[in-house]
Amino acid sequence: MTTREGMMKTGNKWTYQCGTAAVAVILLLAGTLPAFAQTEAGRPTDLEFVIINATTGQGGTADRMTIDYVTTRRNNMVDIQPPDTTFTEPDVPVVEGGKYIITLWRHGVPYWWSKRGRELVAGPITLHVFDAVSSLEGVAISGLNLVIRRQESLLHLEYMLQIDNQAKPQVTVAGSPTTFELALPAGASEIEAVYTRGPDPMVIEVDSPGPHSGLAVPLTPGQNLIRIEAVVPWSEGLEIPVRSDLPVTNWSVLVSPEWLEVGSTDIEENSHDQVSGFRRFGGFPLEPGEMVNLRLTSGEHGSGPEEDLFTKDAPAGKDADEETTDAADKDGGKPLPLILMFVVIIVILVAVRRRRS
Repeated sequence: MTTREGMMKTGNKWTYQCGTAAVAVILLLAGTLPAFAQTEAGRPTDLEFVIINATTGQGGTADRMTIDYVTTRRNNMVDIQPPDTTFTEPDVPVVEGGKYIITLWRHGVPYWWSKRGRELVAGPITLHVFDAVSSLEGVAISGLNLVIRRQESLLHLEYMLQIDNQAKPQVTVAGSPTTFELALPAGASEIEAVYTRGPDPMVIEVDSPGPHSGLAVPLTPGQNLIRIEAVVPWSEGLEIPVRSDLPVTNWSVLVSPEWLEVGSTDIEENSHDQVSGFRRFGGFPLEPGEMVNLRLTSGEHGSGPEEDLFTKDAPAGKDADEETTDAADKDGGKPLPLILMFVVIIVILVAVRRRRS
């Protein structure tokens, strides 16, 4: 074999080996890329779910279920109508360290769960829902804080409610069209009500303001937090009602500025637990439907400059006693000359009689 032929064969062999290696690398990369992409998006997993009706303790059903993967925003991955009490949702991409929010709707009421991917993969995932009723039995306002701020011609109101649902068996209270009542002053505007529950605050509807304003909000078992804000035009003697068709076991009022007067026999000032810039008052427990009116006035800040009517016309250098004496002398006349006149008349009459006799 010549040197030329050997070089050609060696070159061909090298070329073949290089080509084979390149194909192997390409095939390896081709097999690796899908696995890499799958890891980034989450591994497809069959997720098992069990729905329990916590009111009855039996299997439950739901109207809708969603699963969101939380990054800088919520990314919806599942949106279905659960077919049964127990079911499997196939091929859901799951990142084991990722955060997920499961939302289940029953009778129009949403329920939320926050889960890590590893919890979803471990399964089955048990989700509890409740029956919905309109009865308010076992429900009470355990905390009502009313913050009143006067700013020039407006009065800003903020109600912070803590409502405990201790109904037995456990149920969600969701009336139609409203769940419960909370009195708001007539003429209130810019009303905003928020229900703090779940991953995001829920905006809730409020009926027209007045002593029977209704709130459309589901009250789930346990503690429920609600915040209401409103604005009322200021007027002297304005009355703010405090009332609910739920019992109110504990409530208080904060008013600002501190000189703002609050007239009511149903509250007492708390001087031991004050907040800077406010006056704090504590209220007595209220029965369902019991009304308390808080009458607001400006006190000294609402009246004009005071005028001393008793000393306004007093001459300089005289006190009140001197003025009284002078007034008595002026009004009473001159008693001493009058007595002398009577004495003179009597003397003349006596002299005349003696001459005649």
